[in-house]
Amino acid sequence: MKKTRKERGWLKKTFKRAMDKELREHKSSFIVFYILRALVIVSLVRQIILDNYEGAFFCILTIVLLYVPSAAGTRLIAQTEKIVLSAARHPAEATLRRLFAFAGNDSAQSLSPDVTLQLSTVNPVEISGDTATVNLAASALSLSHSDLYVVCQAIANTLTQWGDIRYVNVLVSSIQPGLDVGASVPAGCFAANAADTIDAMLTAAQTQSAAPADRRISLNATLYYPTYSGKGILAETRTLSFAGRDKGEMIKTLLSALSQGAQTLGNPPAMPDLSAYLTEAPAVQEIAVSGGQCAVLRFTQSFNDVLIAAGIPRSVMMAALTYTLTTFVPGLSGVTAYIGDELVSVVVPGGVYEGADEPVNFQNGVMRRSDFSHFLLSNCTLYFSDGAGHLTAVQRPIPYYETRSARYLINCLMQGPQPCDNAPGIQNVLPDTLGDADVLGLGLSGTTLLLNLSQHAAADMAQVEPASERLMVYALVNTLTELRGVSGVCFFFAGAQRDSLAGVIYWPGVFLRDGSIVQ
Repeated sequence: MKKTRKERGWLKKTFKRAMDKELREHKSSFIVFYILRALVIVSLVRQIILDNYEGAFFCILTIVLLYVPSAAGTRLIAQTEKIVLSAARHPAEATLRRLFAFAGNDSAQSLSPDVTLQLSTVNPVEISGDTATVNLAASALSLSHSDLYVVCQAIANTLTQWGDIRYVNVLVSSIQPGLDVGASVPAGCFAANAADTIDAMLTAAQTQSAAPADRRISLNATLYYPTYSGKGILAETRTLSFAGRDKGEMIKTLLSALSQGAQTLGNPPAMPDLSAYLTEAPAVQEIAVSGGQCAVLRFTQSFNDVLIAAGIPRSVMMAALTYTLTTFVPGLSGVTAYIGDELVSVVVPGGVYEGADEPVNFQNGVMRRSDFSHFLLSNCTLYFSDGAGHLTAVQRPIPYYETRSARYLINCLMQGPQPCDNAPGIQNVLPDTLGDADVLGLGLSGTTLLLNLSQHAAADMAQVEPASERLMVYALVNTLTELRGVSGVCFFFAGAQRDSLAGVIYWPGVFLRDGSIVQ
């Protein structure tokens, strides 16, 4: 029965009074709710404006932990915050922006009340392997070194909550600031440290800073290794022992560690003994034009042949050296390298995912981190057939900013096995006729990824051998459920579900990952 105009008016007034009362009693909750709602809408609209229609459906509201000083300033404590994140991007950057914006409350202080902390506009957060490198804007230099140390530790505690990040480097304007005014004491790579008080952390750092220059120190350092097939570089962080604070000695230690090869990266090329091909000890000198310092490395002429024999492109080797040295050595802006009498002033990358065959020129012969940002990779996990009725998990280095892109991972599967994969004898399980155009759309419903493929894909996938259909399904499902927040996959073809393709699998519904099929 329809309500009369009078009844409808009464209901409106009653609802308004109830809402007014609720707003008076829970004003802060309403404000938070509407702010978060607005952020979701803004994020959604932005994705649509950028023509990223997939991203518009990948915005999720998540609770994160922000580590900030307690109200008494004695300890770093966790504060829970709700934040809008894109499921297609790593949450590190958005989390840090929220951390820097935290204004404090009854139990906690702002991380930096007197200095506005911001991420650099150039490569603000780089993630490779289990290591994140955070690049702060120049405003961080206004902090005292003790305050900067606390900021670094808070950043590390905040980012390591995601599980895939274990170590954190913090740079300012792409330079390692160190622990002292003279930028001579290395900070090393930070790990989570929630147990110590701030005073205890500062005491440990100051003890290291005040130690004699020739006293050995042990610190976490991030080393960057060339990948197999010369596709780029991967990070590996481990503890190294350094013979004091002399920067030349630091560089020698880092080169020696690089020469020993990676311990956890799977199948990198064999590294040459870098120190054996130096004509003189590494040095650090001032950069005359732009200021700052650069490491000077002088290699023998035969170093070119050594790199060719090892299967390491010169461009990738220079990227590995530049990233390794500038990440750890305080005050280092870049690296200058000589091979024989030749100053390395330009490289032509041949193996990187982006920018191949495009010359990279180094101003005044100084190689900087920003010159090699497109060389930085991180491993993703893909599933291919082992040729014996099972799937095999394969680690493949891809651009670090693509590791959370469902579309990119699907395209990697479509490309089939590559020389850079770390598993021999693997086979593609998808028809080799499929390409990016066959991925019509992606969306996220709760923790279920909705994958819409083309009619062409349906027709070609229906032609696989029946025995291979299960492998085909779970190569996609197991690969996509490696993504954070994805527990299952639902398949559509041209917007509709299909009962059958090759006759073995019933395709409607949600597919969960299957570990039993993995060898």
